[in-house]
Amino acid sequence: MFGKNKSPTAEPQNTIVVAPAAVEKETPREEKQNNTVISSEVRFEGNIIASGQVYIYGEVHGNIESSGGIIKIMRNGLVQGNITCRELIIDGTVNGECSSDSIDIYENGILNGAMSYTALAIKKGGVFIGKALMQPAAEKKTNVIDLAPEPVVDEPAPAQKSRQKS
Repeated sequence: MFGKNKSPTAEPQNTIVVAPAAVEKETPREEKQNNTVISSEVRFEGNIIASGQVYIYGEVHGNIESSGGIIKIMRNGLVQGNITCRELIIDGTVNGECSSDSIDIYENGILNGAMSYTALAIKKGGVFIGKALMQPAAEKKTNVIDLAPEPVVDEPAPAQKSRQKS
């Protein structure tokens, strides 16, 4: 039962199995995100100009600009400089001027300086020391075309109509 099989059998043939090659989908350039990360225990001196998201875990001594992106100052992150972006999230410390459409200061966030914003949220525990300026909300443009008023046609007065007929 568990012994060797003494009956003659054909030798096993080596079969080569080829797995289909992994095909990588190439992501269109528009979908790729440009992220900048300053990791913890890193001190960066200079200005940062980015097009995508910026994550600060370490220290930045300089200005940060991301006109279309989001800048996140993480819990132990520190920025000594000015920040300009579309959305700013502070959970670390910022010493400088901040200009953004939306500013969120989280529980561990500290902003010491001036800020200019359209929308502001400061969570319980968040600290803001400085000057604040609220920007007016930008008017939303719609794709509705205004109709022009109907042109006014000068009609002769009723007395003038009767004279014309005679």
